[in-house]
Amino acid sequence: MTISAAIIGAGRTGGWHRDGLLGQPDVRLVGVADARREAAEAMGRETGAAAFDDYREMLARTRPDVAYVCTPAAEHLEQVRAAAELGINVFIEKPLATSVADAFVIADLVERHGILCTVGYQWRYNPATEAAREALAGRPIALLTGWWYWTIPPVPWLRDRRFGGGQIVDMATHLVDLMRDLAGDVTEVYAAYTRNAVPEAELPNWDANAVTLRFAGGAVGSLQTTYALFPGIPLSHGVDVAARELLVRVELGTTTIYRRDAEPEITRAPEGWNIDIAFMDAVRRNDPAAIRSPARDAAKSLAVTLAANYSAVTGKVVTMPEFEANPPTDAPIMPTGEPVIAGTERT
Repeated sequence: MTISAAIIGAGRTGGWHRDGLLGQPDVRLVGVADARREAAEAMGRETGAAAFDDYREMLARTRPDVAYVCTPAAEHLEQVRAAAELGINVFIEKPLATSVADAFVIADLVERHGILCTVGYQWRYNPATEAAREALAGRPIALLTGWWYWTIPPVPWLRDRRFGGGQIVDMATHLVDLMRDLAGDVTEVYAAYTRNAVPEAELPNWDANAVTLRFAGGAVGSLQTTYALFPGIPLSHGVDVAARELLVRVELGTTTIYRRDAEPEITRAPEGWNIDIAFMDAVRRNDPAAIRSPARDAAKSLAVTLAANYSAVTGKVVTMPEFEANPPTDAPIMPTGEPVIAGTERT
């Protein structure tokens, strides 16, 4: 069996997934679509895929088994709708959408059309994360602590809070989602952000974020992130989970388990592993049970990050069930599609 795949969005993220797909001998890339025709043609020349500047035309003409949505989040809803209505399975890059309402509409579309869909939360799929789940199984969790120390985003539009949504929405969403995977749903969010280290003209965004979380199972959590640093810092991002007599440290691709009077247990993902391998395996078997990050669950992770933005802007403690049911519109919590930096391109 050969799996046919198409990519919507021929930028940097689309290139990562191109490599992940073509590294599998039974996967064939049949189409690439990008509003910048030259970008689609460049990827098409590299892969033998047909190039389009209209994703709807690409999906209708190539009818792939799976479409990869690798565009900015504001564009995801209509692209997923087009694929779902044709019965095409979808991989959606995170974040799922730019609003809580759109995220849950995507989940409804996926479920109504019965397609396989995952969102690109690779920490859930990483084999090393399974060691964390096993160590924590049946244990009440006391504390989760996440951190991500990073630099000004290299992609220009992501630097802009009004387009990229900020570090919690765009980047640390991985950590929020991992915390939810390990500790269950978030019930309350309180956040404080700052723009204190990097000038607005250089970074029209918050440069540091501190978020406090309460989980339905009784655990509490915190998340600290910053764009004020630089690449290359060891252990620059991860999540610590504390239970009684147990510390589980999860990085992407490595889980370390600490117990009293015992050597640390280290589990690493196999060399060369990537999320595209896991998703293609689910597609081969047409197995919904193999989907670790379904759209509806990813919508909840997005809601937590947008709730953090809202809390930081308003100073309010956010109750998640109410926030999901009636997302507020009285503060700039979501990307608008209008970047502050003039002339930026989506990459």
